[in-house]
Amino acid sequence: MSWFRRDLTSDLVLVRILNTKLDKFENFWPIPKGTSYNFYVIKGRNGVVLIDGADYRFSNEFFNALKSIVKPEEIRYIVTQHTEPDHSGTIAELMKIAPDAIILGTKQALSIGEALADFPMDRTREVKDGSELSLGNRTLKFILAPMVHWPDTMLTYLEEESILFTCDLFGSHGANSEVFYDEDPDAFELIDYYASIMMPFDKMVSKAVAKVKEISPKIIAPSHGALYRNIDQIVSIYEKWATWKPSKKALVVIGSQYENTAKMAKAAADGLKEAGLEPIVVDSSDVYYDDLLAYTLEASAILVATATHNGRPFLGVTIYMDLLKEYRPKNKVAAVLGSYSWGGGGTRTVTKEFENLRIPIIEELPFKGKPREEDLVMARELGKKLGGEALRLIGQQQP
Repeated sequence: MSWFRRDLTSDLVLVRILNTKLDKFENFWPIPKGTSYNFYVIKGRNGVVLIDGADYRFSNEFFNALKSIVKPEEIRYIVTQHTEPDHSGTIAELMKIAPDAIILGTKQALSIGEALADFPMDRTREVKDGSELSLGNRTLKFILAPMVHWPDTMLTYLEEESILFTCDLFGSHGANSEVFYDEDPDAFELIDYYASIMMPFDKMVSKAVAKVKEISPKIIAPSHGALYRNIDQIVSIYEKWATWKPSKKALVVIGSQYENTAKMAKAAADGLKEAGLEPIVVDSSDVYYDDLLAYTLEASAILVATATHNGRPFLGVTIYMDLLKEYRPKNKVAAVLGSYSWGGGGTRTVTKEFENLRIPIIEELPFKGKPREEDLVMARELGKKLGGEALRLIGQQQP
């Protein structure tokens, strides 16, 4: 079945639409386990509330699921927590068959929704931070969370049940029937989701997480993937990621055309291991870039090994460095090595990129042609040196 429902309480229904038709999220990030869209129906004494819509490409699933729970004409309010099309794509059509419905959202959400999702603006109402909606026997409180990850984002708290709907915050990929994260953590791709979507907005994510801690809900209910009832666990994970807390992991990114640079990289990885770090070695030409960002997120050391290609870094390395410029990692140390045949330039370019990112460079080690035994020894020593600096960084970052 392409969707399922779960009654969380007698008056609150979760619907999860399972997306196994598309192989990329946002038409770029690979989702080998699929992804999902959660929406929620709350039945109050004074009306029915829908929290979030779904991607318009899943309109049939959305409307079939919704009509199995409630008649659309009974819907009084549609809470749009965020107007990206995977949340808002079905709302305009729903408004045509829910004649009494009013869209509730932040000022930015309504403005974006008018242009992007065809919201009928005469049937919208702006909500502000801390404002409430009474359903008679249920109360919804709205908490603004701008730039998590769009400026229009807000969270919604169902006070009587102590359930917090968090939009994209705490979301995960994976198209599966387990509702809660603790049922099967391996079924949900949590870190890939965070790395590709939330990583650039660390400061705003930290502020939003602080608000979640203050509320201290019993259940966290995102709009993608798993729900959480072990709140301390997911909050702790997000606090670590949002503050870029380094771990004893080292990322080795290789861009090698004829294995010469790869041999040096593997020698450096041996040195990192000797120093006490866990090296994660990836080929930049054969890796999912959300995985690469996830590895970057948790690493304390980054070693880029690049051949020189047309006076520049290897193409896969160039893409990686471009991603770093957008996602701007913190609390890292780095080193660069690589081969060249005549003019070089690949390692110099990567070094400058790290300097622009204000990530300390421990050493740059270019070498010509095939690595000799003495080159492999230098690469191993470079890895040990980088590992030692990473361990010092970890020590400095401990509370």
